[in-house]
Amino acid sequence: MKKKIIITLLIGITMTFTGCSKQEIHSIDMNPEEETKTQTYQENNTEYDIAQNDTEQESYSQETSDNVQSNEIPQETSDNTQNNEMSQEASNSTQNNETTQDLYTEFIQDMVSVTVDENFLQDNSKIFNLEPGESYTFTTLGEYVNTNYLNPEYSTKTSYDNAQYAYLESSDNHTRILLVKFSGLGIYAPEDDSFVVYVIAENQGKLYLTNSYECWARSYTKACKNGLLVSYGSGGAGDHLEAVSAILMNGKAVDIYATEILSGWWANYINEAIYNEVFAENEDILFSVMVHSIGDKTLHTYDLSECTGEQLRMCETYINRCRDEVGVNWVTEENVQKAIQERYGVLGIDDKIIAQQEEVEWKNIQ
Repeated sequence: MKKKIIITLLIGITMTFTGCSKQEIHSIDMNPEEETKTQTYQENNTEYDIAQNDTEQESYSQETSDNVQSNEIPQETSDNTQNNEMSQEASNSTQNNETTQDLYTEFIQDMVSVTVDENFLQDNSKIFNLEPGESYTFTTLGEYVNTNYLNPEYSTKTSYDNAQYAYLESSDNHTRILLVKFSGLGIYAPEDDSFVVYVIAENQGKLYLTNSYECWARSYTKACKNGLLVSYGSGGAGDHLEAVSAILMNGKAVDIYATEILSGWWANYINEAIYNEVFAENEDILFSVMVHSIGDKTLHTYDLSECTGEQLRMCETYINRCRDEVGVNWVTEENVQKAIQERYGVLGIDDKIIAQQEEVEWKNIQ
C-alpha cells in the first residue's frame, strides 16, 4: 500500500512539470487500461490540433493567393488593353502616314488631283486666281502657273523652267506636308529666277491646296523642315522686312511675327509730320526704328547706337514726340521676345524651334 502511494505521487509530480497541451482531467488511479486511454486521447487530440492548424493555414494561404491573383488579373488585363490601344494607335498612325505619302506621290506623278481649299487666299491684283473648290492635277496646276505668271505682254517665255517638290513637318504636330515649286517665272524681271510655292495637305483621304507664296528679286522665303517659313524682303534701301510664319497640320500658314526695319529717312513712316519738323532737310540721320507685328500686337523699338552729338539729340526728340503726341508704344527688346514667346504658346508651337531653321530638301520633278 505504501509502495502504491509513493508511485502515485511520483506520477503526479511528473505530470505537473510536463503539462498538457489542452486542459484535461486525469485520474490518479493507476489502472493501466485507463492510463492507456488517457495517453491515446492526448495523442489523438494533439494530432487533431495539428491537422486543424494545417488545414486552416492551407485555407488562408489559398485565400491569400486567390486574392493576389484576383488583384493581378485586372492589372494585367488593363496593361494588355493599354498596350493594345497604343499598338492600334501606332498602327493607325503608320497607315495614315503611308496613305498620305501615297497620295502625295500620286499627285506628283499626275495620278490624282488636288482641290483648292475654301479659305485659299485670293489676290485681287491677279487676272486669274485659283478658285476654291476647283481641282488641279500636277499638269493642270503647271498650266495655271504659265497662264498666271508668263504674260505675253511682258515675257517671251511660255512655260516655267522646272518644278520641284519637298516635304516639311507641320510646326504644331509634325504632320507631313507637301510643297511644290515652279521656278523661272520672271515675276520682278526677266531671268530673275523667281518662283512660286504651293502648300498641299491631306485631309481624310483627299488633297487640298491650302497656301502659296512667291519669291523674287527683292524677297525670299526659306521653307524649313520643322514647318517654319522664314521670309526676308525689301521695300527700298532703308526699308527691310523679316518675318516668320508656321505651317500647321491643316496646311494653313499662320503669322508668328514680322519686323519692319526703317533706317534713316525711312523712319518718317512712323510719323512724317513730326519727322519733317525735327530733322528738316537733314537726310543723313543714322538711326533705325523697328515695327514689330506679333499677333494682334504692334510694338516699336529703336536703335540710336550710330547717332552722335546733335544727331543724337534730334533722334531722341523724334522718339519722345512720337510717344507723347501720337502714342507710339516704344518697348525694349525683352518685351518683344516675351510677346513672341506668348504668340508661340497661343499657336501651340514650341518656341525652341525658332533656333532650328534647316531648309527643306528640294527634289526635281521629272
